[in-house]
Amino acid sequence: MTRTAPSRGAGDLRSALAVLVGTLLACLVLVGTPQPAVAHESVTLTLVTQSPTVVGPQDTQEVTVRIDNAGEEPLTDVQADLGVGWRPLSTRSEIAAWADDGSDLTNTSQARESVDRIPPGGSAEVELSLDVAALRLGDDAFWGPRSLSVEVTSGGETLDVLHSFLMYDPDGGTDRAGSSAPDPLRLALVAPVTGPAPDPADEARYAEAVVAGTAEGGALERLLDAATEGSAALSLAVDPAVVAAAGGSGDPEAAAWDRRLRGADDVVLLPPYDTDLAALAHAGAGSAAVAAATDPATLLPGAAALPTAWDTTVAWPQGVVDQATLAVTGAADAGYALVAEGVTEVPGAVPAARDTVSTTAGDVPVVVADDVLSDLVAAGSEGSGTSGSTLDVQRLLAETAVLAGTAADAGTTGTAVAALPRGWSPDVDAFESLVTALDSTGWVETAGLGEVLAAEPQPGTHTEPEGTVVDDAELAPDDVRRLLRAGQAVEEFASVAADPAELTGPVGRDLVSPLALAYRDAPQARDAATRLALTRADQVRTGVSVGQRGDVTLISDSGALPVRVRNDLPVDATVTVSLTPSDPRVVVETSPTVVVPAGESRDAQVRVRAIGSGDVDLAVEVLAPSGVPVAEPTSFAVRVRAGWETVGTAVIAVAVALLFLGGIWRTIRRGRSDSRTTGTEVAESVTPAGDGPPLTDTTQDVEDAPR
Repeated sequence: MTRTAPSRGAGDLRSALAVLVGTLLACLVLVGTPQPAVAHESVTLTLVTQSPTVVGPQDTQEVTVRIDNAGEEPLTDVQADLGVGWRPLSTRSEIAAWADDGSDLTNTSQARESVDRIPPGGSAEVELSLDVAALRLGDDAFWGPRSLSVEVTSGGETLDVLHSFLMYDPDGGTDRAGSSAPDPLRLALVAPVTGPAPDPADEARYAEAVVAGTAEGGALERLLDAATEGSAALSLAVDPAVVAAAGGSGDPEAAAWDRRLRGADDVVLLPPYDTDLAALAHAGAGSAAVAAATDPATLLPGAAALPTAWDTTVAWPQGVVDQATLAVTGAADAGYALVAEGVTEVPGAVPAARDTVSTTAGDVPVVVADDVLSDLVAAGSEGSGTSGSTLDVQRLLAETAVLAGTAADAGTTGTAVAALPRGWSPDVDAFESLVTALDSTGWVETAGLGEVLAAEPQPGTHTEPEGTVVDDAELAPDDVRRLLRAGQAVEEFASVAADPAELTGPVGRDLVSPLALAYRDAPQARDAATRLALTRADQVRTGVSVGQRGDVTLISDSGALPVRVRNDLPVDATVTVSLTPSDPRVVVETSPTVVVPAGESRDAQVRVRAIGSGDVDLAVEVLAPSGVPVAEPTSFAVRVRAGWETVGTAVIAVAVALLFLGGIWRTIRRGRSDSRTTGTEVAESVTPAGDGPPLTDTTQDVEDAPR
């Protein structure tokens, strides 16, 4: 369906002439004569309400404005004039030109109201009504937005000018979906759910900030309300670290928020801690480093499982995106890159949010957010008390009308995405009113981000991003590289633990913390976080050490040399001790693997063999199961005296043999002495003749007598 009135293609000469004349008159009115520059900066004009959002030939456009006098003098003889142009605005450039606050053009006045006096510091609301029939647009007028102006004067002097838009449908209005309106534009509204910058010096602070945000009236609570209440037209891109902090906090309100979030309809994931992919790309990070810096399993150990419906990860770079940044999104396990700046719509192209961009890593699927629509949705949902919010809504309606018309002229249905900024916390009622205004137009239909992702990409509808664009707020490439090297070293070291995540989890979070996008607004705090993260990584990597020892003398051909290993880590460490001799006179036969309990020391017995004598230095290396060294290299000297053990044993054996033989010889020599008397001889010499008691055998006593 086209965006013009049915008479556009009728070929009727009269209608064509009427259209031509109307267009020329509208051009004259729109260009008009520039009004004097605003004379009183202290006077401001604010659009309070404008209804209905879409008017037909029989409707009345009601406009309420507020005039604020911040000056020191009263305003008298104040007049407010409302005017509407006849010509429809059919391009976005025309919409932008009219909405420009610097423009002081006005349409011919068609409604006027007066205010006698506005005191200093006071204000006055003025209600203006315009009968649409008075515009004489007719039933055959074109469908679409018209310029609407309100001018406030005092004594004939222009004080301020306000520009808005009248949305005209010749077949009806807001309550009567116009048949001449185009097919609806599919518009997805998406907001990021992110937390503060994680602080390695105070890990609890992150969870405390998340809990505060989920409390009643908190920023995260209002964001979730906008996505789940009323029309529920808001999609969410969620940082899983926020979900883990809320669900694991133990706070009842945070737990309830977590449950509500898990029940939301349209949710995609961001990398944990909302990593700055641009900083990684500009530091030349490889795929493995990017994957490690964005891995939820490593950075969020023990976190509750996320809903299976959240199966899509989207990279959302901040600021102007370039090809270098898009090239690393795949390594971050992101299926799409949501681009808010750096890729723009080709003028006149069919509005399509899905596209592909060629990078050094291949074609990257992108979802291009419309920066104008994004800004208007953010500003229009700040609340009715915010100056300009109603104007933003009216311009949003005009912008989407032009997009819908462009798609209709091409015979297709357009898609667009409005991406809200990080930290956006809407006034829920104002956001709901904005969504209602969009859905009631007939040319806009709010959709989930998932529907846009599922749409066919439209290559060539957007400009290509630049090769490299570095934001001054990014973490310096040298600092990024230091963090990545430290992370890789810790990952290799962590294999000493039975569960490496016990070491890589806490340290990995510390090292990723300075890469959080939230730190772009706090560079000094980021520098402190970087220094602390590197210090803690060094502490882990120096948690295993070798005890100092003096020189050793090796007098045997082989033996076991004890090497003492100290473990200051909070977990048991499995290490392999390896010795490397400086001279081939010592051969190392084993490299034992030992388990050293946390906070204790153990000796590893290393078997060596000597094949020659001399002084040999042995270098000590302690290796993780991954094969990387995990302790500072050290060494000790060994005095090798090969064969000394054999010679000493022989000398001792000869000495023992000589002593044994000497004892035998001495015993034999004493046994052959001439002065030695036998027991028999003694008995015979002392036995008397005659009576008397018998004598006992004293042979043993003699034998035992001193010699």
